[in-house]
Amino acid sequence: MKRLWTILTKFLFGVIGIILISAAPALFNGSSFLDFRSYGNALQLIFTGFTTPSEWTLSYRIPGSLETIPVSFEKFLSGPYVYSMSIFLMALALAFVSSFILSFAVLLSKGALKRSMLEIIKVLQSFPDFAYIFLIQIGVIAIFQQTGFLLLSFYSLGGEEIYLAPVVCLSVVPAVLFLKLFILLYEEEQRYPYVELARSKGLSHFEVLWKHCTSNVLKSAFYQSKSIVWLALSALLIIEHLFGVEGILYYLRNDFSAKGIAFILLSVFIPFFIFYALVELWLGKYEIERNAVFSKFNLRLFDLNEIRASLRSLFAKQQSASMRTASYKNPRIFIPAFIVLGLLTASILYGVFTGDAIAQTNYVYDEEGSIESSAPHSPSAEILFGTDPYGYSIAQQLMVGMKYTIVLSLLIASLRIVFGYLLGLVYTFFFTDKLRHFVNSIAEGMHFLPLTLMTYILLLPVLISYGQWELSLTERLLFQVLIMSLVVLPITTSAIGNEMNDTLKKEYVISSVLMGGSMSWILSKHIQPELWPKLVLMWVQHIIQVLQMFVHLGILNIFVGGALAQPDSPRLVPEIYELSGMIAISREVFSTNQFWMILPPLAVFMILIYCFITIAEGLTQKQLPVVQPEVEDARDSVKSSDTKASFTRIRYAEANKE
Repeated sequence: MKRLWTILTKFLFGVIGIILISAAPALFNGSSFLDFRSYGNALQLIFTGFTTPSEWTLSYRIPGSLETIPVSFEKFLSGPYVYSMSIFLMALALAFVSSFILSFAVLLSKGALKRSMLEIIKVLQSFPDFAYIFLIQIGVIAIFQQTGFLLLSFYSLGGEEIYLAPVVCLSVVPAVLFLKLFILLYEEEQRYPYVELARSKGLSHFEVLWKHCTSNVLKSAFYQSKSIVWLALSALLIIEHLFGVEGILYYLRNDFSAKGIAFILLSVFIPFFIFYALVELWLGKYEIERNAVFSKFNLRLFDLNEIRASLRSLFAKQQSASMRTASYKNPRIFIPAFIVLGLLTASILYGVFTGDAIAQTNYVYDEEGSIESSAPHSPSAEILFGTDPYGYSIAQQLMVGMKYTIVLSLLIASLRIVFGYLLGLVYTFFFTDKLRHFVNSIAEGMHFLPLTLMTYILLLPVLISYGQWELSLTERLLFQVLIMSLVVLPITTSAIGNEMNDTLKKEYVISSVLMGGSMSWILSKHIQPELWPKLVLMWVQHIIQVLQMFVHLGILNIFVGGALAQPDSPRLVPEIYELSGMIAISREVFSTNQFWMILPPLAVFMILIYCFITIAEGLTQKQLPVVQPEVEDARDSVKSSDTKASFTRIRYAEANKE
């Protein structure tokens, strides 16, 4: 009964959070920037809409016209929603099965072959999901030009339902993530004593993996799959946009009301929450509990001395001299960091010496003065990388935009970790069990909402203007940075707080508390040395996630700093040139096959993501096992020594049965 009550409260907190987020655009659409009266009215409209059966409709805009018609909730759920979810579930199933099979191929291989396969996986992981759509389309078009046979249909016309191309494109990124996850879990599982016992009885490597490790690996993979589902849901929106699928995103953009947003978000959240809750109930997941000693450890929240000591410990050097030397000498850290710094420096110097000038070439003339070509121009010796449809140099746009992409990614990831750390202190030392349960519930629910969609909902009213700006460029940039930082705050707070809580359960920390150690002492001497390397890894992983979000938002026409809509044109003019803004023309590129406009910014994103993945691997090899900021491992939720001993006994018993 207690577990059922826990699940119910998590569900209610998740629903309340969705409703509050759904009404958030009203804060920026009223007479002032933060119009709380409009926000209250939006909440009231949501309540009225859900309690009045006649209001159970969404607006649908007829393609090719401005006319909208009402579509009932029932028709949406039985049509577009089922279509979108079918694509998503088939892609996840394909990704899971293919990655599980490939993981055995990697684990059973040896030597140079295994190292090559792992390196290929890392390269594939550095591709944004958009890149796979782009590259698959290039391949299909090349085959069609050579043979006249069209392997995949890439666009839904006239309500036509296409499945193969969206499923294949959507499955690639989850497959790569599942593959890496399976390899890590199997390698971790093979360190347990029961594996050595099984091998001593003459079982082959395959038999040990299949008969003994798989059950434990699948259980851990289930818990960690939440973060993969979270990322795949965001990718689904991009797939719908690029393939013209009239699914979840299409209806959201047509009915951008508080009621419509709330209904669509709830339709995504509820099925996944119920599925994971039922499976976790069946598996018997344990909750992380506060350490018994610290539940009675009286600490004052507003003790200025303690707060100062806590802040000093946050920014203090936590790495030993040997660890710093290893980091500097490790090529997996130094070389990619040097590449990122080189790109950033080149972009800054270009701005200093040219004032971020970007040349525009509308026409190219031959020697006789005749027009040879009009914009967009393909790459040539005169125009490196070519131009966009409006004649602006792509090479110069790259030089201008790299500094914004790199600096903002570093800033947003840093703010996520700093805010998560500070609130994690409050979460660990001052929150009651009920408040901790509330934060964990919100974080749990956010795993089933597309991060890109939530960010899109919050940024759209501020970053697209149809007249004059109400906010300055600096204010819009600050708003975007804060939204992209705070939107994952419950997850980072819960993850960092639980890491702190795990450290507090160790015997030497409990002994230090019993001997009279203060909060600042415990924090600086015990928690920080354990937590600092994990925070660094979380920071790198958040940088990668932010870069992926920039690509998604650019495809959805949400530009860094905002964009102005033109009165007689569908074109949005960005306020500043940034790499994600160059991705916005991707839909037109797919139809015109002018691929040179997408390849350069896509290559820069891939280089940046690859560099940060390599840095994370370098830190992992020298310091810690890989830590997922949004993921709670099943085994991490069972921390007591008695439970670990019972796991070992069970594994030995399984091996003895063989």
